[in-house]
Amino acid sequence: MLRSISRDVTQQLLFVTSRNNLYHSSALNSCRHRHWHNANTLYSTPSTFARRHYTPLNTTPTPSSEKNLPPPPAPKKPKIDLRPGPIKPKHTTPSRVAPNAPVKTQEGSVVAPVLDLKKAKEEVQKDISEAEKHGIFAPAPEGANWFRATLHKAIELAKFYYRGVKLIFSRRKEIAAIRARIKEGGSPLTRAEYRFIQTQKDDVNKVIPFLIIALLLEEVIPLIAIYAPFMLPSTCILPSQRARIEAKRAEKALNSSVNSKAVFSSIKSQAAASGLVSLDVLKQVSGGPTAVCSLLGLSTLGPDALRLRRIRKHLEFIAEDDSLLLKDQLQLSERDLTDALAERGLLLSKSNSTPASKANLLLDWLHAVKDKTPDEALSARITFIISRQ
Repeated sequence: MLRSISRDVTQQLLFVTSRNNLYHSSALNSCRHRHWHNANTLYSTPSTFARRHYTPLNTTPTPSSEKNLPPPPAPKKPKIDLRPGPIKPKHTTPSRVAPNAPVKTQEGSVVAPVLDLKKAKEEVQKDISEAEKHGIFAPAPEGANWFRATLHKAIELAKFYYRGVKLIFSRRKEIAAIRARIKEGGSPLTRAEYRFIQTQKDDVNKVIPFLIIALLLEEVIPLIAIYAPFMLPSTCILPSQRARIEAKRAEKALNSSVNSKAVFSSIKSQAAASGLVSLDVLKQVSGGPTAVCSLLGLSTLGPDALRLRRIRKHLEFIAEDDSLLLKDQLQLSERDLTDALAERGLLLSKSNSTPASKANLLLDWLHAVKDKTPDEALSARITFIISRQ
């Protein structure tokens, strides 16, 4: 009986096992068929395949805690113990310089004085008062207040400058008549006519800048007459202004003669071989062109090349003036003698400034440059000026 039971159980187990195997084989076949169909679909749409099955993975994941970590603190600078502490500079009171006092920078050069508006205003008022005394300006009405008096002075200045500019243009007819007379073989050119023509040339060159200043800043012109007189035409200068300009020119020449002794000694030593001082010799000496410009009453602004050009042009004017002086046989008044010596940079002491001594000095100058070529005469004139320093 036991054997029959075990045989039945064994048969049932075999039946169940065979049924399960059959079920698994059919399921496997259907799965293979489904996977083959899906594979065909995926290969026909590669982008879908890549999106579904080939999404890249982050192989090195970053923990979220690392993103929220604060930056490491900056290293602290080491402390430096300053012992003893730095020494503070002492406050020194600058030395007081007198106003309008020229400051000497190097041998032969002087810095322009500081602008003193108070003193300039006083000088302008003095010039206007002198012009009213000489009848150049009409005085202000009696009882006029400050505003009316100031307006009256401004109108009188404008009239004076207008007449001066108008005179420059009207003088052209006189100069044309002089040149026509000489061209037709009339009387030769005199020294006064030659200087008149040269003055007209200088005024024509200055009139355009002067007109621009007069139209824009008329009240500045009196200050220009004090600090930059070379900018004004000769017809627009008041008598008191002209006297002050000449006095400052003489003072500048005297200061150059006193303060530039070493410069003149260097020039003499440079010209010891040839015995003549040329413009090339002046160029080689530091401060030489500046010192000579000051002696001749010329502007010292600009580089040495510009100063040498001024010296050459001025001495060329003097050369023509010398020839006309010889023709006129030196018939000059004392005022003309003084002006002629100042234009040539020839200074006389107050004890030896008689008319006879001035005439003798001018004769020595004329004999020193007589019968020479233009280049030789130019060097001879510079040599004569330097020899008296």
